[in-house]
Amino acid sequence: MPTVYVTVSGPLFDGEADAAVQEWLAATRKRVADEGVLMLKAFPMDKSGRARGVFESMVHRVSSPRVESIPGPQERGVVWSPWLEGVSRRNDTTRFKGYHLFRRTALLLGRRWKRDAQAELARFIGRMGGHI
Repeated sequence: MPTVYVTVSGPLFDGEADAAVQEWLAATRKRVADEGVLMLKAFPMDKSGRARGVFESMVHRVSSPRVESIPGPQERGVVWSPWLEGVSRRNDTTRFKGYHLFRRTALLLGRRWKRDAQAELARFIGRMGGHI
């Protein structure tokens, strides 16, 4: 009766590949969110440029275990991003209909996230047992 011994090793079996995938996903989320912050900060607002500095200082990325988000600007607890976006009831009573910054940024990021994921993958693929 023959005896067969099988030894398995490598990133798929020791958990390294799964860890690398999780790190890749986190790095991709961070990269996309950082790109979104840069896009929002670069968006031209008013002709005078007065609101620009205040808005830029308030736009940032917030991390939680599985989500990266860019909350709208707020001052002393008052959120004014709905008004800037144009979705507040206040917009109905004024001529200002919003910049639609977050909607436009989300659309652009939706088109570009695959490129960012692919770029981040190059850093982690070796640990997953693959190559590009």
